[in-house]
Amino acid sequence: MSEQAINYEQLVESYENRLLNQLRSHGVDLDFLEMWVPDEDTVSSVLNMVEAAGAFGVESFTIRVNRTTLPAARTDDLKSALAPICDVEVDEYEDHCLVQISSITA
Repeated sequence: MSEQAINYEQLVESYENRLLNQLRSHGVDLDFLEMWVPDEDTVSSVLNMVEAAGAFGVESFTIRVNRTTLPAARTDDLKSALAPICDVEVDEYEDHCLVQISSITA
């Protein structure tokens, strides 16, 4: 995938900031995220993001998530949650992971 990865933590921070400071369009700069609402549980939050992308017709994207937000022990939970609606590949790094989402069917 050639597009730049979405930084999950920056995305959530931007969402929360816009939610407090804007009356409308508090999603973010990516159109499909207008339908997304972050969840305290990172696995649920990423699942919600993929569902929003699918509803908007987005077929693939990559998200960068810090290990403090998504510990390595939760990677399999994320893969299991996403398996019914997309292909997912997780590239593991020491302080973060890249979650590559493709073939979204939701």
